[in-house]
Amino acid sequence: MVQYNALYAGSYNPKGEHLIDVAGAESNVALNLSRILDDSINIEWISRLGKDASGELILQTLSENIKVSASLSVGEFTGVSFLTHHDDGRHEKVYKRAGSAASKITYDDVKPHLSDVDLLHVTGITPALSQSCRQAVISAMEYCSRNDIPVCLDVNYREQLWEPNEARGVLDSMLDMATILKLGHDEAESIWQYGLSAEEYAKRFHQGLGTLTIMTKDAEGAILYDGQSTIIEPALKIDIVDPVGAGDAFMAGFIGEMFKNGRTPGAVLDYGNRDRTKLLRMATRVGNICGSLTCTRRGDTTAMPNLNEINSYLIGG
Repeated sequence: MVQYNALYAGSYNPKGEHLIDVAGAESNVALNLSRILDDSINIEWISRLGKDASGELILQTLSENIKVSASLSVGEFTGVSFLTHHDDGRHEKVYKRAGSAASKITYDDVKPHLSDVDLLHVTGITPALSQSCRQAVISAMEYCSRNDIPVCLDVNYREQLWEPNEARGVLDSMLDMATILKLGHDEAESIWQYGLSAEEYAKRFHQGLGTLTIMTKDAEGAILYDGQSTIIEPALKIDIVDPVGAGDAFMAGFIGEMFKNGRTPGAVLDYGNRDRTKLLRMATRVGNICGSLTCTRRGDTTAMPNLNEINSYLIGG
């Protein structure tokens, strides 16, 4: 979708100045990954777009950096969102995406692209858009489970799209197919309401050897559990300008580190405990750096730090 990010404080003003940015969790991760990985990694984004100005902007922007499998559908519209910021620190997002071209995606759109991949990344946003989207995501995850393809699931709960009870029912059917599961502590409490700490949630949702659970805690950083080791990594101390997109930046940084130097996530998860823990700690650290720095500027993908910025924080400790 396209996001209109207000450059003013207060409620949405159609005459106000906006930063127009390509947004959407999956496309954010794909585009952010392209900025920190070399050309040896092929990144593909699969969706549907309306043949309108928003769809053409998304197609042009993404196609410059990644492979896009999304046709422009005549007579359909591309989803948009409006993000506003308030003086008291609140941020509000309003969607216009019900009935959009992307909400009509089916498993047939996705299936031809699943063979011979090293990782499938999905979120809990797409299955909230429509029944066909829901079936597409679940069927794609089932395919990967049958073919030993790692799946990364970022819950990304959006209360504007579905109620906790509905989300819980769908996500419960997806959790056991996730190789890498990432969700926020606040999301876990909103959906499941178990009253657990972030570390307790990480262990509760862990699906067994060869899988990871990552719990993010906003300004407090992230916790990772792989069944043997618990990794706790703090976030950077920053002044927050716009937190939207931070989770996608974290995910891109984390996944990107697992793909570096010819590695794949599947290979990393097969490492011995010592080597795996060392690499996962670095991946979590890079994820935190990406998520934190994204909060210091406005925009979704435009706010993603580059490799020089990431490395400067790694070198500086």
